[in-house]
Amino acid sequence: MEKLERWSEDMKLSLEQEIKTLDAEILEAKKASKSAMALAEKLVAQKQVKSLESTRKQKRQRLFEAQDEVDGQRDILIEKIEAQLKERHSLLSMFTVRWEII
Repeated sequence: MEKLERWSEDMKLSLEQEIKTLDAEILEAKKASKSAMALAEKLVAQKQVKSLESTRKQKRQRLFEAQDEVDGQRDILIEKIEAQLKERHSLLSMFTVRWEII
């Protein structure tokens, strides 16, 4: 269970860091677009912004999918543990051995 939690947290932190980096890149691209004088430069900057925003959207989607995957794995693990707790063990005599010392 701890391994699953650590994996989940690592993935979440990694994706969140990537999203923050993309946010910073988008901000810079928007600034470049505003400061560009030529229309061609503005167009290039806007395309870059759109591309970065698309990538950010995909990363966010992957983050949500990863969280759903972890929740699903956790549910499966909990079900397995519950099944193990519900198992009943019984003792059944298969045969009896009797001996006598003479």
